[in-house]
Amino acid sequence: MNKKHSPSSNPKIQQILNHGLTLLRDHGDHGLTMRQVAVNAGMSLSNVQYYFRTKNDLLKGMVDYYFQKCENEFDAKMDSSESDDVRKNIYKLISINLFHGEALTEMCKIFREFWAIATRNKEINDHLLSYYSRYAERLSEEIELLSVDPDFIPQAIGLLLPYFEGYSITAKSLPLNADKVANMLTDITMSVLEGTIRKDSSSV
Repeated sequence: MNKKHSPSSNPKIQQILNHGLTLLRDHGDHGLTMRQVAVNAGMSLSNVQYYFRTKNDLLKGMVDYYFQKCENEFDAKMDSSESDDVRKNIYKLISINLFHGEALTEMCKIFREFWAIATRNKEINDHLLSYYSRYAERLSEEIELLSVDPDFIPQAIGLLLPYFEGYSITAKSLPLNADKVANMLTDITMSVLEGTIRKDSSSV
């Protein structure tokens, strides 16, 4: 999708993507067709195909649009208060990322649908992988702002990113609530960033 078709500048594209996300959430991949999106959006099929030529183009647009909304929400929560306390800021970053997993909100439901599609669709899988690369970079930038040793940031990301994604699936089965998990992860992450846990843990 080029800049001319950026959802942030085109209400029609936003309408298509929002209806696509609703169909995906409520009916899964099999219920998401270009024709049904057009019907729900009150447009002709050719109008939808003007912006998204194929279903894969639509899915990739949905991924980009959806994750941008998630990033905007994350930014708003991270910027809502500032503190010089590194641990407090790490806890805040972690708790924001865990909240949706425990609540099983609309975000988690749509995440799961994207993952399911990616297992059968290499093009979408590659697109999701590029998103997770950006997600890792974004987490790195947030942690780097806390004036920690940059040599330890990759280890922290290696701990947090897989946990965040897995937590959205397993949260309801864990014996700890999100606050206790966030405190536990904060303690471990602080140990990593302070070098208490060795940078190279490949040898025992």
